[in-house]
Amino acid sequence: EQFWVRLMLVQDLGFAEAYMAGEVSVNNLVDFVRFYIYNRKAIDAASSSPVFSSLMYLANTRFGNSIMNAINNVSAHYDLGNEMFEIFLDSTMTYSCAIWNGPDDTLEAAQLRKLDMLIDKACVKSTDYVLDLGCGWGSLSMRAVERTGCRVLGITLSTEQKDIAEQRIAQAGMSDRIEIMLIDYRKLDPEMYCFDKIISIEMIEQVGYEYLPVYFEQCHKLLHPQHGIMAIQMIAMNEERYEDYKRSVDFINKHIFPGGHCPSISSAITAATTGSHGKLMVENVTNFPDHYARTLRVWRERFLNRFDEIQASTTPKNPQLLLQERNLA
Repeated sequence: EQFWVRLMLVQDLGFAEAYMAGEVSVNNLVDFVRFYIYNRKAIDAASSSPVFSSLMYLANTRFGNSIMNAINNVSAHYDLGNEMFEIFLDSTMTYSCAIWNGPDDTLEAAQLRKLDMLIDKACVKSTDYVLDLGCGWGSLSMRAVERTGCRVLGITLSTEQKDIAEQRIAQAGMSDRIEIMLIDYRKLDPEMYCFDKIISIEMIEQVGYEYLPVYFEQCHKLLHPQHGIMAIQMIAMNEERYEDYKRSVDFINKHIFPGGHCPSISSAITAATTGSHGKLMVENVTNFPDHYARTLRVWRERFLNRFDEIQASTTPKNPQLLLQERNLA
């Protein structure tokens, strides 16, 4: 009975929460999700109550990315334990879409190719001071220094990411070129910092819809006014679905990335123009959705293949989590 109530009120989110609660089971979750995606338009035509959807959205705004909420939202995902991420990510500890080249490509090679692509797009050179905005475990910062000898400031809101990033940087002998700070991007003082280049890899999804212009305004203030270049990689929402998406709550921004919001390409460009008062100009947009699908498949395989290790490393530190192995084939 509870399952049908969930399904009637919030459809896909309701099904996901019912599955988590053990109220429903499926033989093959991947095939079920694929079926939903293929039939999304027909299912959405029988959409959940707009009143209830609006209430869910208003309730979810408590996760809005004010500076304090942003810290809590990031911690909820990234501070689950470095051991878990080390198990299913590659050796570079890069947690974003890779760029693949052929069926035999490895995850590590694909991630390095992605990092190189962004370094090249930003035209990073040895004399540059680079902001790694949302530095994660430091893979971009280290790759940029390895390739160009530039200086980098990496910023994150995750204490666990900062700890591992600093360890990796020290082991690579790059501590004199890279500094990692635990700070919100809005707290960086443009009077103190001026960057030749800014690279931000899948961090904009943590900004939140209402803060998109603020994000670009701050980036504009931090960039060198004459030769500054910014390269962004982001997960983009389909333009057709964006208006409904930005007013709703889904499984990802409720349970995986609290406060998360994937901009559409046009909304990001509009926010960049608004936030910078027309000073930031878009020179190039590249779309590579197939590469993310493959990245997710590889992460999933690695996660499931070492599920017992992940469960053992994560549960003791996070007793509130219940990791259960389901039929995810």
